[in-house]
Amino acid sequence: MRYVFISLLIVLMSSKILPQELSKVELDSLYSLFAFIKGVNSSDRLQKQLQENPAITKCGMELVNTLSQNLVHYSSEQQQILSKILERPQSQTSTVSPGGFFRVHYDLTGNNALGYDLNLLLQALDSAYNFEINFLGYPPPPSDGVEGGDDKYDIYIQNLAGLYGYTQFENKFADSRWTSFMVIDNDYVGYYSSGINGAKVTVAHEFHHGIQGGNYAPTGSNSPFRNSDVFYYEITSTSMEEFVQDDVNDYYAYMPSYFQNPETAMSLNDGYNLAIWNIYLQNNFGFDILKRQWELIPGNDALKAIAISIDENGSTFGNELNKFGIWTYFTNSRNIYPNEYFEEASSYPLITPTASLSFTPPSDVYNMTIAPVANYFLRINLPSSDGVFYSIITNSDYQKSANQTLPFTFSIFQDTVNGQKIINDFYSASFDKDGVPFWNNAGILNNIVVYGDSSYSFPNIEGETFAYPMPIKKSAATTLNIAFQSDSNIGQEIDINIYSAGAELYYSGKKIIQSSYLKNSNKYCEISLSKNDFDYPSGVYIYVIKSGEDIFKGKLVIFND
Repeated sequence: MRYVFISLLIVLMSSKILPQELSKVELDSLYSLFAFIKGVNSSDRLQKQLQENPAITKCGMELVNTLSQNLVHYSSEQQQILSKILERPQSQTSTVSPGGFFRVHYDLTGNNALGYDLNLLLQALDSAYNFEINFLGYPPPPSDGVEGGDDKYDIYIQNLAGLYGYTQFENKFADSRWTSFMVIDNDYVGYYSSGINGAKVTVAHEFHHGIQGGNYAPTGSNSPFRNSDVFYYEITSTSMEEFVQDDVNDYYAYMPSYFQNPETAMSLNDGYNLAIWNIYLQNNFGFDILKRQWELIPGNDALKAIAISIDENGSTFGNELNKFGIWTYFTNSRNIYPNEYFEEASSYPLITPTASLSFTPPSDVYNMTIAPVANYFLRINLPSSDGVFYSIITNSDYQKSANQTLPFTFSIFQDTVNGQKIINDFYSASFDKDGVPFWNNAGILNNIVVYGDSSYSFPNIEGETFAYPMPIKKSAATTLNIAFQSDSNIGQEIDINIYSAGAELYYSGKKIIQSSYLKNSNKYCEISLSKNDFDYPSGVYIYVIKSGEDIFKGKLVIFND
């Protein structure tokens, strides 16, 4: 059976409870864990538990600051011990990094003696500063005055009994701004990334925590972070390891827990296992979207900040989370498109299906539930000659409770008539949440994406639109017609763009409205595309029409015989 302190820290990291809600047993458990890490007590069984749970030993930011915030709730004896081990450590000597921003405090002898190359550590610190501050443009953590001997940012090297490191916040001196210092392990012996490699990723990780609490603490709060947002603090800091120290890859150690449970609500993950979410966003939008999320954090919880930043970049949270699902599918042995998805995909685990079922012709209906802000991987085994189909169902309703379950129905048909989504010449599928906000769906047949989500976000979508004949077979049709509900006039010029399901632009041009008519008392205008305009590979496409100030969008399905 797991010990209470292990279970509690997992709960804290999954943001289910707030520090002020901790019971005495829970507080005592956190005390025991930190006392062990700081060498105040020893326990072979606790050591074993920590070794079996790499996420627990990754970063102590939440642990340390929860203890600090709850210090008054401990007994006098515990307060005395905690006050001592929460103080800035005392070291034998110190030095300043070449860049001049950091002061490193360390011992030459004894239990805390430095066990890796000091110069390489100093280089790693300056690399973190140059990348995170000078290149990405984050403001540096605020000065702590003369704490630690001067106004430089302090790093203390200590034997942490299995913990990589932690950032400890000290004083709030302005709304959203806290001073802090960093403590890191002295040798990283026995860690996933040992020696100097462990130190390199830790300083990149913890330095961004200093940036986070130093500049983006919740507005009007007496805490440097919202407990419910800690997962996002760790997503950002762990991804920063990869951005700063690309050759170390410590984040590989934590990925399996996500790949084994992609249906877990994003905020219930520890964050270390989802560094690839920020890697995905950076690949698709650049680094600025990540910084923009932190600019939104003081006044918004993390999930809302993510959603706003994606919306500002012309997409939706659901779109990107669903596409992220496709990226996480093509990993490990399925890394067959090496230039299309994650650069290091071959080193990632394989995604574990949330459910794996067999299809019984001529149709099957699957009733499931999903957590909000999560991806559900439904594996459907088709008759042996047809292979395997994956449906990736996404819910992105960040306003729902992370512990809530949301129902959906997915249907598959052994024909191309009954389903809303065409899989191939023999199968189609329907997802009954189509058109409902916060739901997205993609389909993968035998490792080929056969359809993606069709609700890419464009502003001011108005009126009904449809294309015909649909699906269109290029061998049988020379013209593709698109009608849209509008008061525009015949002869008026409109703009039209056509995108793949992956949002790649295939066509951009202007067309003239050729006809108009009334349908159910509503006026419809119509344009036509020639065969050359839709000469694309088989698949699902999204068209976007701009007529005056109005924008219309719809879906095309194209077949090549």
